Amino acid sequence: MPKKDHPQVERYPQKDRDGWLWSEQQQLVCRFRNALPSAHAKWIEVETRSLHAAGQPVVRRLLRHNAIDAWTHMLQAGWVRSAPRW
Repeated sequence: MPKKDHPQVERYPQKDRDGWLWSEQQQLVCRFRNALPSAHAKWIEVETRSLHAAGQPVVRRLLRHNAIDAWTHMLQAGWVRSAPRW
C-alpha cells in the first residue's frame, strides 16, 4: 500500500544536471535540463539559442529517452560539449 505522505514523483529537478552543446558551424547553443516530471514520465527541457542574434530561444520538452537520442545524434552531427553559455 503506497504511503500518502510521500509524493510518487520528485517535485523538483535535480540540481547541476544541465548539459550544454555548441555548434560552431550553426553558431547555436543548446541546453538540456531536467523539467518537472509528471506522474507518468520524466521530461527534459531543450532550449536552443543563437550566439549572435537577439531573437527568442526555441524551447521544447522531450521525454527523457527522446532527449538522450537527440543528444547522441547531435554529438554525431558535430556538436560539442560546452561550458554554460548563459
